[in-house]
Amino acid sequence: MKFIVDVNLPKFFSYFNSPQFIHLVDINDEWTDLQLWDYALQNGLVILTKDSDFYNRSIISTIKPKVVYFQIGNTTLKELHDYFSKNWLFILKALENNFLIVVYPDSIQTLL
Repeated sequence: MKFIVDVNLPKFFSYFNSPQFIHLVDINDEWTDLQLWDYALQNGLVILTKDSDFYNRSIISTIKPKVVYFQIGNTTLKELHDYFSKNWLFILKALENNFLIVVYPDSIQTLL
């Protein structure tokens, strides 16, 4: 599984520093949400974002990339790292059968 990391998530985050993660800022940080959406679809990428527009688009679209929508508020890199350490494997597993994952500080919701 490969991911595209939206501009609203930190580029210099240890979990995102591997070949399976592409950062939008490395492609074009001026792209619209629709351009990012289409790029993810064309390249089979999962969108990682804090932008509710992707959640809304995912709910109404029939053809869609997988989206992980983080609703965890502003966190330090350490807090984000701790969160990922506890939850990333669950999120990956949930992506196998779901198109939309909504990540909250104390729960994770999956939507087909």
